[in-house]
Amino acid sequence: MPPTKRNKRGNRRGNPAARAAQQRPRPDVGPPAPPGAPSGSAVPPSGPAVPPGLTSTKKAAPVRAPGQDLSAGLTSANNGPARGAARLIPPVTASAVSASTQAAAPAPDRSRRNAKSEADPVLAVAEPETPPAEGADDVPKWAAKAVEELLTPTYWLDPGETGDPFSATIRFSGRRTDVTGKAQPRDSFWQEETVDGIIPGSGPVAITAEVRGINPGQWTVTARSVARVGGRPYRSYPPPEDDLAAVYRVPPPRRVGIPPEPDATIHTSTLLRSKVPGIIRFAYATLVGLGVLVGLGLEALLLNHGHYSLFRPMLFSVIAILAGVIGGKGWYVAVHRGKKFDGWCIQGFVAGAAVVVAAAALAGPGLPAGAFLAAAAPALLIGMAIGRPGCFWAGCCTGRPIAARWGIWSSDRRLGCRRAPAQLLEALSALVSGGVVLVVVLIDGLARSGPAAVVGLAAYTLARQAILGLRAEPRVWQYGRPVTATIAAVALIVGIVLLIK
Repeated sequence: MPPTKRNKRGNRRGNPAARAAQQRPRPDVGPPAPPGAPSGSAVPPSGPAVPPGLTSTKKAAPVRAPGQDLSAGLTSANNGPARGAARLIPPVTASAVSASTQAAAPAPDRSRRNAKSEADPVLAVAEPETPPAEGADDVPKWAAKAVEELLTPTYWLDPGETGDPFSATIRFSGRRTDVTGKAQPRDSFWQEETVDGIIPGSGPVAITAEVRGINPGQWTVTARSVARVGGRPYRSYPPPEDDLAAVYRVPPPRRVGIPPEPDATIHTSTLLRSKVPGIIRFAYATLVGLGVLVGLGLEALLLNHGHYSLFRPMLFSVIAILAGVIGGKGWYVAVHRGKKFDGWCIQGFVAGAAVVVAAAALAGPGLPAGAFLAAAAPALLIGMAIGRPGCFWAGCCTGRPIAARWGIWSSDRRLGCRRAPAQLLEALSALVSGGVVLVVVLIDGLARSGPAAVVGLAAYTLARQAILGLRAEPRVWQYGRPVTATIAAVALIVGIVLLIK
């Protein structure tokens, strides 16, 4: 086989697209030669014979030393006859590529024959000169979620009376009914909610979804159960064959109504105005605020009853409340290891307030330390007894789903069913502990009732550790309850000993 020529035409003039774009040299004859010139000579044309950007076939490629740097935008190609030489290729811009592409359309047939043997050019995408504008980050995420318009549709199902715990998957779908013009992607949705641990006998069960990222307006929402392989069958509540005019409610003492049909037409609203079965909006803030006011008022009455000054003790009490708020938030964040910030912890509130009260007692709030503790402890416990039911109606700190008749129907804003009333039991323990301390203070006086305050707070903490076992949320630190219970037990024993003396 004869050797291939290195200087063939395809290598001299580029790829087929470039050859098609190159103008054909015409055998134009320049001006006549001056007198005395050799025969057949002519003046060369003034303009260049080769278009810009292409290498002339009659010029030798410039040679650079192997270690010599190249100019910006030039590429070295060591494939010439001399391996140390570099062919200089000008950078290809988007306009040049588009121009060569347009010129390549009427290419002759011989260019198409060679197209398969050469690589296609890669088009460079021009990026914007300035980055796109970012959204406003001034609003915190929790504030953005609070003002965002959303839907909270609910599906009711009958868990039955017997059997093992099971899971349920519900598919919510909807479309906006007040659309004007062409419908947008945010004018319809579908979303699945899967809930585990549904207990038979816990009684009608409500599964609520939060649908975000949609346009505000009037919506028609449909909820349907999704059958899973190996899952337990269940039916909606109330059954379709029942009387649609009948009124259905959850078991007493709650009076939560159940709609007779699963389909519903609802309107978007913000989170604070949304409707979830068993949830009473603003109940938490109202009861907690009422508990703070009642606690401060009770402390002022006890101090006045003991003929003590009010200004400094009440000032320290307000500081203790602020410290309790900070402690409740910090305890909640620490328990969830920095992954959740949207809640509070009552144990952190007690710890923060107790630290300030103890420091105030040592610093001297204008009365004996024992008297200050005796006035603050019943006020704190009774105030918590008033504010704790707000968690029950707000859907936080919920108990486990149970089938026992002593359970009360409540919701965690996603799953509503019969649950252990953990929040109400905590409120009851705080009320009992605070009431006992108050009775001791009224009998013995503030000056001798300091140990009674320690006993009351320790007793409430011990009872709370037992009630935490009824909560639905998993335990984050396995040693948290034992350590807290041990410290509370020691404080209880010490307080009883000091009270008896």
